[in-house]
Amino acid sequence: MLDKRCIYCDTDNDLSESDIIPDALTNARITNKNVCRVDHNNKFSDMFESKVIEALSFITNELDIKSSKGKNYARYAATVKIDDVDYETYISSEKDLFNGRVLKSADKKFLMSSLERANEIAKDQSKVKPIDINTLVIEKTVNVNLEIYFDPAIFRLAAKIAFEWYCAKNSVSGYHDDFDNIISFINTGNCESPVSIVQNSKIYDFVGNQINFGSHCLLSFQDKQNRINVIVNLFGIVMYKVIVCNHTPEFCTNNLIYQELCTDSSRKEIINQSLMDTERTYQEYLTSDAHFIPVKLPNGITFMLPAEIPEVDILLYMFVCNAVRGFQEINDETVTPNKTIIDILLKNISRITEAALLHKKSIKRFVKEHFKAGHKPNKINPASSNKKDIFMLYILMVIGKSGVKKIDDNALQQIAKGAFNIGANEEILISDELVEKLKIGILETLEYSSLIEQGATIIEQWE
Repeated sequence: MLDKRCIYCDTDNDLSESDIIPDALTNARITNKNVCRVDHNNKFSDMFESKVIEALSFITNELDIKSSKGKNYARYAATVKIDDVDYETYISSEKDLFNGRVLKSADKKFLMSSLERANEIAKDQSKVKPIDINTLVIEKTVNVNLEIYFDPAIFRLAAKIAFEWYCAKNSVSGYHDDFDNIISFINTGNCESPVSIVQNSKIYDFVGNQINFGSHCLLSFQDKQNRINVIVNLFGIVMYKVIVCNHTPEFCTNNLIYQELCTDSSRKEIINQSLMDTERTYQEYLTSDAHFIPVKLPNGITFMLPAEIPEVDILLYMFVCNAVRGFQEINDETVTPNKTIIDILLKNISRITEAALLHKKSIKRFVKEHFKAGHKPNKINPASSNKKDIFMLYILMVIGKSGVKKIDDNALQQIAKGAFNIGANEEILISDELVEKLKIGILETLEYSSLIEQGATIIEQWE
């Protein structure tokens, strides 16, 4: 067994399991076990990780990502307009607004809470005004922090992710001079930065069309100068290009590496020596007679059908190889804000706020937050502007109508496919038009409230 030492400082004392991507930013953990516990694991949290985690709390909340070390989803700052009054607050769910908390309006003139609590704190009972939350229109405004994507903290985090991941996939143990620059940058942030932001919209579109909604994606390859590059794609929003090493280390044999970490905790992976090796793998598979059966059609055309379930994910291999070719050819990066990269960020963030991916974690979270013990039956507010709530309530109604007694991932995807005519695990764009159709569909269904309750019960029992 190889001697285990810290990849940052070479100590063999008090090694720990480092979350390569901070636990609060992903539902699919990946770790490096050759990192010392204090100086190069715990201290990084205070140095730069916590700042990024806090700044991205709205994104992780939208994607149903929660730290395994905590019980709750991340809270984020929001301004909510209720009955024409603005309240500034921190929430993890809009249900937080009505759980007995006392909210103070932005102008300090109003307080909002449960009627019982309001009567307790009001000095003049005549100023207590009851409101019906079932008929309220709640407008939520969240200020998206774009500055964080250019902050030194996220540059150091991207470098840390790239370095620890590349080392883990090559079983690197101990300190090596080959990585001196990136180690210094992660530790201090003062030396030459090996990190830049990809700002080519075509490569964003190409990658975005292939990976799952909200996924992290890591890609290692050798560029034309034989340097080790790692692309760190966070949530499908931004891609950082990290120069892990200015040459290909002799002790690292895996240099074409791809890993996608999905919000439902699933993952995809390719590990090969080089781009050429990866291309050879799928080309040999495609040209092998052993993997395909010829089927001749009446018109004389011969189709080659797979003889069995492919051992190699051909489409994934082709995507990765094409992506590497693209990154090798396109050198279009920045480290400062400009219109091009800002437009890319806003487009990708908008996609996350306006779409949904239906999986076990997301729907169980919704049921847990909205169907607490003793809750009143759900009534749809025709004026509601909460798109994701309407979407989830519609899905629960469909589950209730389906007659199923138990549900699993396959059944959930089949229900989604039937309801929205989409493929399995595809994201659903929740447009204003779709929301109105869903509201009409719910309100025109007899006993919709009972059906929603039935659907919620089925989800609660999903183990």
